[in-house]
Amino acid sequence: MRPHLKRLSDAAHGSGARQHGRARVVIADDHRMFLDAVSGLLTRRGFAVVGVAADGEEAVRIVTATQPDVAILDLIMPSLNGLDAARALLTSAHETAVVLVTGSGDLGFVLEGMTLGVRGFVVKTAAVEELFDAVKAASLGATYVSPAFEEAVKAALPTARVVGASPLTLREREVLRLIAEGKTSKQVASALRIAAKTADTHRTRIMRKLDIHDVAGLVRYAIRERIASA
Repeated sequence: MRPHLKRLSDAAHGSGARQHGRARVVIADDHRMFLDAVSGLLTRRGFAVVGVAADGEEAVRIVTATQPDVAILDLIMPSLNGLDAARALLTSAHETAVVLVTGSGDLGFVLEGMTLGVRGFVVKTAAVEELFDAVKAASLGATYVSPAFEEAVKAALPTARVVGASPLTLREREVLRLIAEGKTSKQVASALRIAAKTADTHRTRIMRKLDIHDVAGLVRYAIRERIASA
């Protein structure tokens, strides 16, 4: 049985809404096999795949250039993770709806994604029909939550303190991710194409903002906030 659509925020199907057969989609994931498989499946279902990306930064560039109806973003990617890529897109007045996919059942990313305006949340272990439903819902302005998260979301939303704006800028989150991956200031500077002194300044500012003064603490924070993977 196919999971039914979870419309946590209803949207009218006005004359400007796109039918799923015409929806334009960008897909971002660092696993080529997943990219190829999902691209092929969506194309066969009538969606128009207008771009694919292997990391978060590339996803933001492609979405900005192509302005698709829906961007499917993997939660854990190099450069920018799915949440940070969504944050970059949804805070810059893009019309593109975002669907996040993840290999984990972490409810925290769903709650944070909702505060950003993400329109779909799907686990990779789900049937592919869930992804079709999520993309269709997002393209119509509705929100889809995988049944894997449904009960937890219903239980959490009335009482949970939903994650608000991060104290770090997008650039600081990029720096923190690289630090958590074990990069030195010189390596951070090289990866981000900035001066080593600028990388050091970012590191100092991050520690001050978070009131964390050792690398181990930064790593724990990055993992806890899903800026970096364990």
